[in-house]
Amino acid sequence: MGSVEWSDLEIGHNAFKELVQFWRDECDWKNYECFLNTFHHFKTTIQVPGFEALGIHFLHHRSSRPDARPLLFLHGWPGSFLEVLKILPLLTEPEEGKQAFHVVAPSLPGYGISGFSEKKGFGIDQHAICFAMLMERLGYNGYAIHMNMILALPPDPKKSPQKFVRFQNKDYDERGLKNMRRINWLAEHEVGLCPNTSGLSLCCVDIPFTSSRGYQIVQETKCVTLGNGLHDSPVAILAWFVGKLKAWTDDYPRTKEELINWTFMHYQGSPSAAMHIYKEALAVVNDDLDSMAKRYVSQPVGGSVFP
Repeated sequence: MGSVEWSDLEIGHNAFKELVQFWRDECDWKNYECFLNTFHHFKTTIQVPGFEALGIHFLHHRSSRPDARPLLFLHGWPGSFLEVLKILPLLTEPEEGKQAFHVVAPSLPGYGISGFSEKKGFGIDQHAICFAMLMERLGYNGYAIHMNMILALPPDPKKSPQKFVRFQNKDYDERGLKNMRRINWLAEHEVGLCPNTSGLSLCCVDIPFTSSRGYQIVQETKCVTLGNGLHDSPVAILAWFVGKLKAWTDDYPRTKEELINWTFMHYQGSPSAAMHIYKEALAVVNDDLDSMAKRYVSQPVGGSVFP
């Protein structure tokens, strides 16, 4: 297809064509593989009650600082553990006077080399249980969590262990955060639950499905249909991802290698399984939206929009 005026590729048709050609003719995955092997990778088997055992991949980097605190770093879609690589040194060995962390950064089920459940119902609650089991296995009895938008929906406190969580930071895109501030029912539910708080616990959102949210509707309703096409074509995954990576950051100058490596990591896993969390989250919200809004999170919660 030529460079038509009605193209919806966020980076433009010509730039995308050049990216595909670079991937085909010049990209050196082996070199990046050597770079990835400089990090501390682990894989363990975790079985969430009611589901089969899953092989879960994670990075585990401990700080040399005696005052370091454990941090569970959870990526979202279309992310991966690659999100944390550049900031790992800043987290584990920061400059004097800044908090240091022992960082655990898993690959979510279905992403990269983590396994995924073939059973229906592995949703937000099961992810919370899975990673609580991981942190307990690593010996952390108190830790903070950084999570991305789809996992920012609160798990059911009756099903998922939260006793060791000390703080949660939830990463939203700018449009999502602005829309959350306008939701009347959120304020009605949350202010009543947290009368002494200085701000709302931004937990459950109803974001208008504008043109930039089309991906979400598709992934909530047709994750397997779409996943078959994406897994059949690395270029299809690249096209599906590259616009999001551009639109959700403030013109961060990603290199061609970064875009391709980010995409290729998803090609190692299951695109359908990675997107299935959207379908499971939608099922919970549709089943009982009022109950979801009233889920009380007892730990301190922060919301952030990173550039």
